[in-house]
Amino acid sequence: MTRRQEILLGVLGAGLAFGACETVARAGIVRRSYLPPASEVLVRAARLAGDQAFLDGIGATLRAWALGLGLACAVAVPLGLLLGTVPLLDKALRAIVEFLRPLPSVALIPLVSLLLGSGTTTEVTLIAYASLWPVLFNTVYGLAETDPLAKDTLRSFGFGRFAVLLRVELPSTAPFIAAGVRISAAVALILAVATEILSGFGEGLGIFIADAQTDPDGTRDVLAGVVWAGVLGLVINGVLVGAERRFLAWSHEPLGGRRQFGADREGVRA
Repeated sequence: MTRRQEILLGVLGAGLAFGACETVARAGIVRRSYLPPASEVLVRAARLAGDQAFLDGIGATLRAWALGLGLACAVAVPLGLLLGTVPLLDKALRAIVEFLRPLPSVALIPLVSLLLGSGTTTEVTLIAYASLWPVLFNTVYGLAETDPLAKDTLRSFGFGRFAVLLRVELPSTAPFIAAGVRISAAVALILAVATEILSGFGEGLGIFIADAQTDPDGTRDVLAGVVWAGVLGLVINGVLVGAERRFLAWSHEPLGGRRQFGADREGVRA
């Protein structure tokens, strides 16, 4: 399937969802106070693009998202490389990691707020905690999937442990790390908005949604805020996918193509 076909199918799916929501609301199947027509929600979301206070809130959410995700990657990648290359350390820390991983970040809001106070620091800490795990485990799994023959070949030529890591293991793990970052980016955005909604402090998209919930007629604003959250997630994922395809293009090469290339080389040698 070509990229153009994927886009067309995505637009078709979005159009069907829009039509279904519009029909349900217009037909009176669900009260408009609970589910306004999709067209009204989209109009409201478009108008919010001209609201400077709303855009400032979006900027605050994106800043917290970027800081939290960046901190998570800065910790998770080196730690994952360490756990993946030192089996003894991996076994020693495995129980602690498996204990901490299932803890929901939103459940830690009261504790983190008590320790760090209300503000961006708390939000960034919770985002980093939730975003750390996909990158960490993808890094460890990526190292485990490294071709042992390639590592043994370098060792046979006298390359040390660090050289093998840089020349073979890290390039082989890069696609796994990139996939983990994409997963963590979505998790980070969810945590950024959810933390703002549940904590009720600061500014951001979550604060806009939380304030709209207190208005008896604020359902349209709540849904417009949700639309903006979805758009941000779509744009972020698109940017990361584009960067992955550009900088890790070799990892997207079809396996059959690589085999054919290898066969062609053998034919030339013969």
